[in-house]
Amino acid sequence: MNNSRSASIIITLLIALNVRAGTVDTVETFSPSMKKNIKAVVVLPDDYKNGKDYPVVYLLHGAGGNYSNWITLAPQLKQAVDLYHLIIVCPDGRNSWYFDSPMDNSYKYETYVSDELVKWTDAHYKTIKDRSGRAITGLSMGGHGGLYLAFKHQDVFGAAGSMSGGVDIRPFPKNWNLADRLGSYAEHPENWEKNTVINMTYLLTPNALSLIF
Repeated sequence: MNNSRSASIIITLLIALNVRAGTVDTVETFSPSMKKNIKAVVVLPDDYKNGKDYPVVYLLHGAGGNYSNWITLAPQLKQAVDLYHLIIVCPDGRNSWYFDSPMDNSYKYETYVSDELVKWTDAHYKTIKDRSGRAITGLSMGGHGGLYLAFKHQDVFGAAGSMSGGVDIRPFPKNWNLADRLGSYAEHPENWEKNTVINMTYLLTPNALSLIF
């Protein structure tokens, strides 16, 4: 086979591979608990219009990030949704740590992600509408959020993961706006103790939640 024909075949294959890639929606959702609009990225598989219902992975960003981080830094998510036949939702979590802050009513991101966003996604997309079709994970602050939300809402999520997640926030009382969300550790240690993932394993029961980290 000559070089020009080989090159032609390779180019054709690359084009064919690139044709099948998920589509990316940037959506605006409304949070009744916080009374504001919040953006999210939704990545849909290429065969989304085929009529089936899809599992959803909620993918959370880290501290200092936003809803666009994952699709910007990992554009291969568009291929992943095709490979695994699922939907990925990347919400904006600000520097919330995905808590409902006991100190600031404008930060109710536990309620937003685990309830409001899930309901919005199920209402607007063809999803498997129970815990067997939902997973949640994230990076760093988002890794904390993935485990935190799944541990507390096992009726909503059937699987969870954490990538370099902050599973114990207590050693970092002056970092990442944590004191803004929970109050200072010195004055409100109870908020830190009950909201750190490492103290929440008592919520788990055998075989109830699939975990990876």
